Amino acid sequence: MAIQQPQTPHLQIIRRLLLLLAAAVLFTACHKNDPDPQIQISAQEILLSGDATDNATFTITANAAWGLTYSGKGFSVSPSNGPAGETTVTVTPTEVNVEKSRRQLGSITIHFSANKRDYEIMVSQRPITASRTVLLYMPGQNLLSFYKENIALIRKAVTAGIPGDGRMLVCWQPDTHTSASMLELRYDPSTETCESIPLTTYDTFNAGCPEDVQQVFTDAAAYAPANCYGLIIGCHGKAWIPASSGPLPRSVRPSTVSDVWTPVPGAKLTRSFGDPNYELNITELASILESLPMRFDYLVFDDCFMASIETLYDLRTAVDYVVASPCEIMAAGFPYDRIIPHLFDEKADLRTQLNEICREFWYFYQYDWDTIPGNVQSGCISLAVMSELDALATEMRRVSSIAKQNFELSQLQYYKGGNTKLFYDLGQFVELSCSDQGIIDAFMAQMDRAFPTEQRYHTPQYYSAYNGLSNPINYYTGVTTSEPETAEPYATDCRQTAWYRVTH
Repeated sequence: MAIQQPQTPHLQIIRRLLLLLAAAVLFTACHKNDPDPQIQISAQEILLSGDATDNATFTITANAAWGLTYSGKGFSVSPSNGPAGETTVTVTPTEVNVEKSRRQLGSITIHFSANKRDYEIMVSQRPITASRTVLLYMPGQNLLSFYKENIALIRKAVTAGIPGDGRMLVCWQPDTHTSASMLELRYDPSTETCESIPLTTYDTFNAGCPEDVQQVFTDAAAYAPANCYGLIIGCHGKAWIPASSGPLPRSVRPSTVSDVWTPVPGAKLTRSFGDPNYELNITELASILESLPMRFDYLVFDDCFMASIETLYDLRTAVDYVVASPCEIMAAGFPYDRIIPHLFDEKADLRTQLNEICREFWYFYQYDWDTIPGNVQSGCISLAVMSELDALATEMRRVSSIAKQNFELSQLQYYKGGNTKLFYDLGQFVELSCSDQGIIDAFMAQMDRAFPTEQRYHTPQYYSAYNGLSNPINYYTGVTTSEPETAEPYATDCRQTAWYRVTH
């Protein structure tokens, strides 16, 4: 019979270590596929619509089961629990927010027992009546690629705080000249991105039909009711010039004006020559604005030549303020990522907001114009205070009532290239044509009230597609007149404008 030898203490320690090591290896092998408890929640805040029509969603992605509870009122949440994997949770508003500002409804708490933690999401709701609704109306298709860039820049500007409790709408014609779409650009906190929310489509639409355009403006207020409204029109512009005088077929153009609206070969794109047969006269636009159930308190023209006294006078009772350019605007238009934050700055008054719009436009074309291919340093802009235009017309009647002093038309600052200049600086025209310095001084004082000097901005020159050149600016009051023009039919047409009739 074999006799076992007693183990030494040293061997016993080694044996125990080996047994512990084997146990550790066995435990690791058994649990090596068990993941750490993980959960991802796509939102930290839920923002519901004020009219309680739109649900909000967020996703929960977890590797174990979870549950949720919520507290507060005015909303419901479903589902209340979920398995491992990805689950979409829907938050539904149950009440309309009739208060003047955003309200906090409550919170959602996700319970994840796998890591013994809770996660909280706050729930708030916009007011049903927005603080401000801004509509960007971009008719036509000739500038479509630039419209897309404009919308992309607005999307870039929209954040959790912009437009805040305001609403940003866009109406454009991405498909055809005979249809249109209206959408809202809205920040979605669940995705932390700007979403495009379709509002309505117009299967039959004509941008040259006043009834169709009026319906768009009316619908904007119906879809996004607000305490205040702003309008941006971003398309082609020809100031007060009748739509029938637009880019006509060469065969029917009067020979004296055959090249007035023809860009020179190789000209850079501006917003001055439009989509033929889809244009409104300025008097039609004024009638549309005055017949609306609400009022736009400002109008920004992202169009060429619209800072024209003949144009603005027609609009004097339709809106309170107009931001416009006396010359052509490059096809890229306004720097929307820079101006949108100002339009929804609730800490600033409206005049301050509009001044910032003018300044941002000028600053971009003064210093950053070359960030866009095909652009040039050309940016002129001004603000018109519409309530001051009747008083300006009174001063202009005094100017027109006295004997004129002779001057050369070539002395006048003009804002359009080509043989037919059409648009001349109003302030300089009065200075050169009026023979009474006292009357000139009174006119200029009223000009400063109607077109405040601190809101007149210009680059050293402006570009015109009608001569393909950058033209110097030697005199600038921010507004033009066509009264000095002698070319027909424009000289006769100008004398038919309301401004000319009331001042002569």
